[in-house]
Amino acid sequence: MRRFQLAALVAIPVLYYFGLIVGAATYPGYSHVTRYASELGAAGAPYPDLFNYSIVAGGLAALFGAVGLAGALRDLSGGRLWSVIAGICLALWGAGMVMGGWFPMPDDRHGGFGLVLAGPLVPLFTLLALRRATGAGAMLAFLAFVFVGQLVLLAIMFGVGELVTRANVGIWQRINSGFGIPWLAVLGLWLLARARTVNESSPAHA
Repeated sequence: MRRFQLAALVAIPVLYYFGLIVGAATYPGYSHVTRYASELGAAGAPYPDLFNYSIVAGGLAALFGAVGLAGALRDLSGGRLWSVIAGICLALWGAGMVMGGWFPMPDDRHGGFGLVLAGPLVPLFTLLALRRATGAGAMLAFLAFVFVGQLVLLAIMFGVGELVTRANVGIWQRINSGFGIPWLAVLGLWLLARARTVNESSPAHA
C-alpha cells in the first residue's frame, strides 16, 4: 500500500498538467500568458470538466499520498511530529485542490477557503522530518530551494513588488505552479527509491 501512496505523489503533477495543457489546447484563443489556469474550468470554457476533473483527481492523489508521505518520513527519520505535520499540510493542499475543481470559477468556494496555502509548508516540514536521515543531504538542499522559491513566488502573487499584472498573470501563475507541484513527483520517486533500498538491505533479502 505504501508504494501506491508514494506513487500518488508522482501522479499529482501528471494530472495537473494534463488538465492544464490539454484544456488549453481545446480552448480556442486561450493564452497561458494572460489568463488564469482556473479559467479552463469556468463555465465559459469549451470543456470545463476536462480541467476540473483533472484538478479533483490531483487533489485526491494528494490526499492519498499524504498518508504515504507521513509514514515514509516517519520510517526514515524515526520521528513522528514533523512527519505527521508534513502529511497534514499536503492533505490540506489536496483538499483545496479538490474544492477548486469541484466548485469552478466564479464560485466563492473555488479558492478552497485558503487550504492550498498549506502547500508551501510541505517542503519545510518534510525537510525538518528528514534533517537527521542518513544520506538525505541532496534532498534537504532541494527541499530548502523549493520552500524558499514557493515563499518568494507566493509573495509576488499576493502583490509584493507589483510584478503581476493582467497582461502577465498567466506566466507568473505557471512559474508558481512550477515550484509548487512538480517537486512532489521528485520527492515521491526519492522516497520510493529509499524504501526499495531499505527493503533490499533488510535481513529477509540478505
